Amino acid sequence: MKKLWSGGVLRLLAAVLCCLVLAGCSGGQTALQGGGMMPAASAAAAVDPQEKTTGVNFFFDTVVTITLYGAPEGLMDEIWAECARYEGLLSRTIETSDVSRINKANGQTVTVDPDTWEILRRAREISRLTGGAFSVTIAPISTLWTFTGLVNNAVPTDEKRAELLPLVDDQKISLGEGSTVTLPAGMQVDLGGIAKGYIADRVAEMIRGRVTAGIISLGGNVYTVGCKPNGTKFAVGITDPWESSRSLAAVYTGDATVVTSGTYERGFNFGGQRYHHILDPKTGWPAQSDLISATFVMDSSMTADALATACIVLGSEQGLALAQAQGLDAVFIKKDGTMLFTEGFEEKYEYRPL
Repeated sequence: MKKLWSGGVLRLLAAVLCCLVLAGCSGGQTALQGGGMMPAASAAAAVDPQEKTTGVNFFFDTVVTITLYGAPEGLMDEIWAECARYEGLLSRTIETSDVSRINKANGQTVTVDPDTWEILRRAREISRLTGGAFSVTIAPISTLWTFTGLVNNAVPTDEKRAELLPLVDDQKISLGEGSTVTLPAGMQVDLGGIAKGYIADRVAEMIRGRVTAGIISLGGNVYTVGCKPNGTKFAVGITDPWESSRSLAAVYTGDATVVTSGTYERGFNFGGQRYHHILDPKTGWPAQSDLISATFVMDSSMTADALATACIVLGSEQGLALAQAQGLDAVFIKKDGTMLFTEGFEEKYEYRPL
């Protein structure tokens, strides 16, 4: 087995969400909502289809772990180069990124990479679908909060939040021909709730047909491509919200993405109260719903990423209704420990409590 470790990331492995448990896998293709996915074809004959290559890196403020079976020489390097390119486009903290240029344009039109344009287009659609519970224009509000734990945390004043809330409206994002983007002056975007999902989708596209199988983990976004060489499925752990070092259950998948958002992931205590990082775009306040965790299993990690975040804001009743209406597969965990599933979820994905 080959292992490709980037410098200094070994100590971060404990943060990786994905746990690998095995179960039977029938066939090389899994039918998913929105159309079937292509089967994971075997790698070239010169490559041992069972040879396992693991790479670990750090992008998007997240430990990124890639495990490939039967990967051709150089594929892992291609993946890291693409991750670096996306970080250069989508990071709010890189001065030359598309996101930074949009946010500094002060109402002027900016030409961006087609990938950035597509993420914004899809974000606007999902914002409309969720009634604004998901929003990338929440950036003016999210900058008031710090959830990294690296600085002293404080709670923004009601006056400051009220002043900035009118700037939160994804429907005001203007997308033109030639990958142009225009925001009204004062508005900004933050793609943190959707970009990792988009990148997971693109990496899955990169490896599909070039490896026997693979698993991509970007924090709460996990994408499994095909089944292992011995025909077994991957199992992706759903984190226990009350003990994040362990998994509460496992979802067994072939070709699918499993994305979880949870209020336990980042936050701080202040004045005797817990403040988490999933903000309600309508209030600028950490979401106050009855959900502590939302997981979607589907073929688009980008869509699953945004919807999982939105459902934490919407709460269990509206979140479950949204998932059911769209024909999506989801599992929600309420603050009182109750677990809710969309119809047929447990049978479809061989969901198993641990």
